[in-house]
Amino acid sequence: MPSVEEVLKQTGFTDDQIKAMDARAMEAFRTVLSSADTAQAAAVKEKENAELALRSNQDLYQNQIVPALDGWGTEKANLEAQVAFYQKQNESARSSGFIPKDAPGYMAPAAAAAPARDERGQFVPGANAVPGSPAYMTLDQGLTALSNAQWVMSEHIRLFGQPIPDEFETVLREATAQRMPFRDYADRKYGFSTKKKEMTEKASKEHDDKIKADAIAERDKYWAERGGNNPNLRTGSESSFAKVQAGIKSGAVKDPLMMTKEQRRQQTTNLVQTEIRENESSAVH
Repeated sequence: MPSVEEVLKQTGFTDDQIKAMDARAMEAFRTVLSSADTAQAAAVKEKENAELALRSNQDLYQNQIVPALDGWGTEKANLEAQVAFYQKQNESARSSGFIPKDAPGYMAPAAAAAPARDERGQFVPGANAVPGSPAYMTLDQGLTALSNAQWVMSEHIRLFGQPIPDEFETVLREATAQRMPFRDYADRKYGFSTKKKEMTEKASKEHDDKIKADAIAERDKYWAERGGNNPNLRTGSESSFAKVQAGIKSGAVKDPLMMTKEQRRQQTTNLVQTEIRENESSAVH
């Protein structure tokens, strides 16, 4: 959670303005900020619980309710077909004296349990699972788990500079309990997306700050060389004597020799102000 000082800085306050604020006002700001953070954490937790409940309901419906309904429908259809068959056979037997035949299967029987061994007599892992017995991991599941382990470890080191603080198996069990894809859960648990966003924004800010600093340095160098106090660094400039003489001849500038002391001082002031305005205009463009 950012501090009150950091929040105020983000809104434009300077360090001096923040230090000058009343202590009671700062304490009130801290109370409001703490309450907002607590409310936000509670809202996030409530949202996570709602998402977990939704995923649990979806998992229950897809993996338990739907198969149970399908099985019940198949069984019901079989029973109805058998009842209709035996009823017809019974009626036919009564009229003709024949003994009813065995009813054929109208629906495909349930798939038999996979054999524990293949056609060559080799053991098939997980082919005939017993409830409560250890489950074997398939090759695809093993490769996926290995890929996820390498990904979460390398991503955490790349973003935070250290390995994940938990065992991979722990994170995997948590993701399974939350009914979330492993990478989605790890991203939320460790804040990978948030950290990437912060790094991108920081790099962008550093890039912009460097451009501004380079522009300021170039501007300062330009004006230091043009009008600095050190004559060894200041670039030489053309004498304005010829311009003054041309101005006197055209009547735009009065001859200093024909002026009083006050008039010469006023004209000098006007020339200086004109040059300052021209320099400022050239700097802007």
